[in-house]
Amino acid sequence: MNLQNQTFQSQEQKGKNPTGRKKMIIPIRCMSCGRPIAHLWEQFKARREKGEEPKEIMDDLGLNRYCCRAQFMGHIDLIDEVAKFKKA
Repeated sequence: MNLQNQTFQSQEQKGKNPTGRKKMIIPIRCMSCGRPIAHLWEQFKARREKGEEPKEIMDDLGLNRYCCRAQFMGHIDLIDEVAKFKKA
């Protein structure tokens, strides 16, 4: 493998976390109240995939304000769509 291929592969891996999945683009803070919320996204997503109710998950995570809850409920995972247009 030549240097150019190694560089290309390392650039592809920059957008992925250690598990190999692409990272989610979610606001770091709530856009209304300014509370940090991004660190809760992975837990929310994992528990939601297991079939838990969003209300229960957000209550457990301490998301009590409507504005913070709306960030999670209204978020659409578009990273795969955006990645198609990445410059090489």
